[in-house]
Amino acid sequence: MSVLGSAVRVGLYDEVTYKSTTSVTMGMLAYFVENSLTANRNLVDANTISADRSRSIPGAGNIDVTGTIKTEVSPTHVWWWLKHILGAPTTSGASAPYTHTYRPTSLPVGFICEKNWIPAGISSKVEQFLGCRINDATFDFPQEGAVTLSCSVNGAKYTIASTPLDASLNDPGHTGWFAPDVTLKIAGASSLICKSASIKIANNLATDRYCLGTGGERVDMPEGFADCTGSVTAIVDTTLFSGFIDKANSRTDTTLELICSSGTGTGASAGNENLSIKLDHALIQLTSAPISSPNGMEVSFDFKSYKSGGTDKGLVAVLLSPIATATIQA
Repeated sequence: MSVLGSAVRVGLYDEVTYKSTTSVTMGMLAYFVENSLTANRNLVDANTISADRSRSIPGAGNIDVTGTIKTEVSPTHVWWWLKHILGAPTTSGASAPYTHTYRPTSLPVGFICEKNWIPAGISSKVEQFLGCRINDATFDFPQEGAVTLSCSVNGAKYTIASTPLDASLNDPGHTGWFAPDVTLKIAGASSLICKSASIKIANNLATDRYCLGTGGERVDMPEGFADCTGSVTAIVDTTLFSGFIDKANSRTDTTLELICSSGTGTGASAGNENLSIKLDHALIQLTSAPISSPNGMEVSFDFKSYKSGGTDKGLVAVLLSPIATATIQA
């Protein structure tokens, strides 16, 4: 009998101890467009020469847990992804709306991604990918369609369990943001000439830390620099130089901000959330506009952020939400 991808139940869990299920009891149902996270282990040829041309049995290689998880961005669960992309937020507010502020800091221990094949008709098979961390993440804001988040994930350990860690996953629900919900600002002013935009955070994980005596599993994956970049594709109009090229040519400190808003955008209740992702100090890479058409033209610009002072880390994400905490609740 064929298995439908929509029948596989995917759960996400915050780890307490790296690549371990110890003390992990509550999970969250994942909403996703793509989940290509898989475990791979090479068979390593034996090169011993004996009395004939046949090889001896292959040895086991290292375990590589890797893949992409892509989701349409929703205020009901983006808080969890931001935590694993940037680190735990600073939260303020005694009651809704709560303000969750994320800046690049130490990443959480890790997370577990669980693929439960039991609802799809494969009994007693629950894949668990442990010690997962996000190597890089890209928010895409298209000209039309859903705002998406693509995360490149690496993990440390793979197991097959007979039951899920949490049989009753918390269901956060999903109401995605789309292009009409997005505002783009450059240097604090709304821009109406950008067709699309993206913001990428690269955590530069050390993914080669395999050690003897650990069964071919990664020992850890410490994070490196948080490289935060952005890009926009703009139509060419009379503000092209003042808006982009002059800033690039003079290396002017500027900002790139993408705002997703629902309802009133106050965060006081469900359906009224607001998310801002901002490169708070950035330079524009110089790119002059090619003349490639007899009619309307467009050009793409790349932004690269940097820290300034003790507070500004190059990127800040602020979520206004009725959700009080960035932890999975029962």
